[in-house]
Amino acid sequence: MQEWICYTCDSHLIKGGMPSIAVANSLQLALIPPELEELNVLERQLIAKILPFAKIVALPKGRQRAVHGAVVCVPSEVETTVNSLPRPSAEAQLLQVKLKRKIKYKGYQYFYTVNMKNVLAGLRKLKEAHPQYSDVAIDESARFESLQGDRPVDEEDARRDNPDAAQPAEPSNPDGEMETAVDGTDERPSPVTDKEKEDRPGLALDTCMQPPDIAQEVLSYGDGIFSFPTGRNTLDEVRQVKLSPSRYFNTRLFCVDTRFAKDQSYLFFAQFVTETHIATCSMSIQARKGKKNAGDGRRISNKMLQDKVELEKLIQNKEATRFMQPLRGTPAYWEKTLRDLHAMVRQLGKPTFFVTFSAAEMRWPEFIAVIKAQQGEEGDFSGLDWNEKCEILRSNPVTVMRMFEKRVDALMTDLILSPAQPIGPVEDYLFRVEFQARGSPHIHMVVWIEDAPGVQDPEDCPDVIEFIDRYITCRMPDEKADPELHKIVSEVQIHSRNHSKTCRKGNVSRRFGFPRLPMDKTIIACAPWNDDEDAGGNKKGGEKAKDANDVQEKECGTKGSKKSKKSKKFVGKKQREAKEKLKPVRDFLMDANASFEDLSDLLEKCKMTHDEYQDSVKALTSGMVVMMKREPKDCWVNGYNPDLLRAWNANMDIQFILDEFSCIMYMMSYVAKPEHEMTEFLNSVIRDVKKSKVNERDEMKQIMQAYAKHREVSAQESVARVCGLPLKKCSHGHFRTD
Repeated sequence: MQEWICYTCDSHLIKGGMPSIAVANSLQLALIPPELEELNVLERQLIAKILPFAKIVALPKGRQRAVHGAVVCVPSEVETTVNSLPRPSAEAQLLQVKLKRKIKYKGYQYFYTVNMKNVLAGLRKLKEAHPQYSDVAIDESARFESLQGDRPVDEEDARRDNPDAAQPAEPSNPDGEMETAVDGTDERPSPVTDKEKEDRPGLALDTCMQPPDIAQEVLSYGDGIFSFPTGRNTLDEVRQVKLSPSRYFNTRLFCVDTRFAKDQSYLFFAQFVTETHIATCSMSIQARKGKKNAGDGRRISNKMLQDKVELEKLIQNKEATRFMQPLRGTPAYWEKTLRDLHAMVRQLGKPTFFVTFSAAEMRWPEFIAVIKAQQGEEGDFSGLDWNEKCEILRSNPVTVMRMFEKRVDALMTDLILSPAQPIGPVEDYLFRVEFQARGSPHIHMVVWIEDAPGVQDPEDCPDVIEFIDRYITCRMPDEKADPELHKIVSEVQIHSRNHSKTCRKGNVSRRFGFPRLPMDKTIIACAPWNDDEDAGGNKKGGEKAKDANDVQEKECGTKGSKKSKKSKKFVGKKQREAKEKLKPVRDFLMDANASFEDLSDLLEKCKMTHDEYQDSVKALTSGMVVMMKREPKDCWVNGYNPDLLRAWNANMDIQFILDEFSCIMYMMSYVAKPEHEMTEFLNSVIRDVKKSKVNERDEMKQIMQAYAKHREVSAQESVARVCGLPLKKCSHGHFRTD
């Protein structure tokens, strides 16, 4: 069997050095003993010295997991917990154990059948192999006779103290929220002193206790004891070649041993540790920005940065969130992407196409086949039902996200940028990865095509119409002529007649415009009053826009911030009249039992002439809009490119960009959409912090703490952030903006 070596390791070995990710660099993994591997979730928590504490929610549809807020670690008294449980007098005797936030609460977090024989065997194995368990004493004297039942509790008191725990929280509920927490006492921890804050680096969290150093010894505990049964080669191990937390977790999650990739608690914790480390380093760099030397000529040193008075003197630029720019997925990170996009549009001109590709792991059989192969199973898994496929995909988000990244890379390299040119010769592109509410990624991309025609006169641009029809279609393929494409379009490109909650977002009944109005040919619709009438409805001289800039100016004159009340009233009246005239058309299109041979047949049933229909369609637009050629039967089909759709085999959308202004606003809204609420939240935090008059370093810490508590990240997004998978990609690295 051939063995392969990566370029990174090869470059180090040629120079005579050790690769940082080599197994010999204290990255060996010990085998997990069967005594630990056989334990269930609650049995593991009973013997874990430190437990990860996180709020994990189940996302809609595929029930992927997401973490809401920060991940911290809670210490657990293993010796007290285990010795309080009775020992079985026979091997067949089992315990039913509830894990509660507090003993007096009626609700519980976990309710499992526990085999104390397995628990004690696992604990003994840890005492032998793990140095942190050597001092744990096991009491063998407890018996079932000493077991006490649940204490009587006043339900009103419990509900008042903890309303969320009044009812049992079943962990098997896919639509509910799950928390992993341990709190066996009513006592509150004493306030943290300044000395303790100095000894406890990282971000202070008021939800529960943290270990002395968030980046040390933590992974030896909790679920980590089952990944590191010997307590060696963890993150804090002294290595010959130093490893950063990002590189360390990347190595662990990409390891051929999938014990880490399958552990989502480990994944979320890895993201938190990595981002904390990056934020701390970025804070230090941000504090150094300014002068090389202090005012008295002294060289800036770490000691000066740790002094609050000196720090206030050194910092000149007060940019509260700039330190978050290296943190992938944060508002500051995407703000830089917005500037890059603006620079590209300024240098390259308007893009040609705006393209979206959605993920469809259920349709891609290789995803499930690879995960099952990692589990040692091979075969045909096409017969699995929806729930079984969801469970397989949830079991290894690392593999799912890596395969999505490879699929996007293959789509770009082997098709879009290939000599085949399915959408024309691509000059430049920029795309970003956005994560949907269900936790899966999808791509938003702008593309510049060489020698793409531009719109000079929207009513006379046959070259533009021919260009659009060449690469975009809304037609349902013929089932006999092209059964493969017909099947794909039928399954992923047709909008449902039953509008979902997403369609009604923002108090709009049809947010995506379905059913789309049929047209006998592709046109660029423009509001008729732009040419024939002014804002007051008076006839003009019939002058037409000479170029796209004139059209944009007219559009801004009727829709922009400078519109008069009279023009707004005029436009609103025209659009209401157009909607009323087109209502019979939409009603027929919404009727699943209605059938039409073509557009003329539909208009005849609606008692409307073709000219009236065209005028009403144009009156609905407030600027230039591409109205694609489509038959009435295709009114529910979303636009697509046949070659791209056939290769991607999942939902896609492609649109021709008409003018630079619309392009920038449209693309920027998509780039900033997921982070809009987070940005508003951080702005409110910054305003509050400014009022408190704290120093710059404490200000950055408070902002980072607020971000860590407020965020919600899916498992697949967490993989992309921790492992450095691309969240954006551009054909150019830098652009001049002057």
